[in-house]
Amino acid sequence: MNGCFINLQRSGDRRAAMEAQLRALGIEGVARFEAIDAATLPAAPADAATSAGERACFLSHARALEGAPPDGFFLVLEDDALLSRALPPLLRPEALAQLADWDLVFLECLPYTSAHSLLALWQALKKQLPADPAAPRDAIAGIEVLDARGLYNWGAVAYLATPKGLRALPPLLREALADGPAQAFDMALNRWVAEGRLRAAVLAPFLATPRLESHAQSTIDDRPRAAENDALGGALRRLFFAGPIDGLEAHVAGYRHATLTDDPQLRLLADLMAQLFVITARPTR
Repeated sequence: MNGCFINLQRSGDRRAAMEAQLRALGIEGVARFEAIDAATLPAAPADAATSAGERACFLSHARALEGAPPDGFFLVLEDDALLSRALPPLLRPEALAQLADWDLVFLECLPYTSAHSLLALWQALKKQLPADPAAPRDAIAGIEVLDARGLYNWGAVAYLATPKGLRALPPLLREALADGPAQAFDMALNRWVAEGRLRAAVLAPFLATPRLESHAQSTIDDRPRAAENDALGGALRRLFFAGPIDGLEAHVAGYRHATLTDDPQLRLLADLMAQLFVITARPTR
């Protein structure tokens, strides 16, 4: 398996954690790739569409992909990725061969929070998790490959570039970089997928997930973020992960039952959507 994890020179603790995790899973051939530090970039115009951190992140992914061996699959990880123990079997040649028709295969993402997207992920999760609730969540029966269009919203914590994708990506990356870039890396991926310029899949259950604390301790994102978005989005991603979810409810306890709006009709709409989602998602008898 060829691949890399993107890591800043100053983030030695993250490097050590990623290397220990890869060793524990027996994943070889995934080497550290030094991330571009936003502090080293030339100053951008005041009206630039992307922040210095977003540009540095985009450049880091672009350079990692452009340097990948062109004839094989290439695994790209960010250094806050938590990997499932169900991941190594997917990296075997016979399993990878079944993904060759895609350009990119996301091991996880922040999905669109639509009923359609979340139901697809939920149904895949419930189908593949072990029937015994006492069994570890990584003892999954299999993996489903879902079309990313209409499901993938954003995220580049863990993905596979296929040989086909390694041919399709460089011109798209150069085009985007010549334009600023005008979008963060994962939002550019979203656009290319939506436009049909990239054919991408999302694996379910997820075989990777960001560490829950990673957004609050981000080394790249220098735009202000809402704490509730980080907590709830991180928890949503973890819920679909083929791995432990210990502490998940505590992580979102401060936001889970918060008053969302003063608009009574919007509150009613939210309650109706929640009830209908559960009715649709629960097993039929």
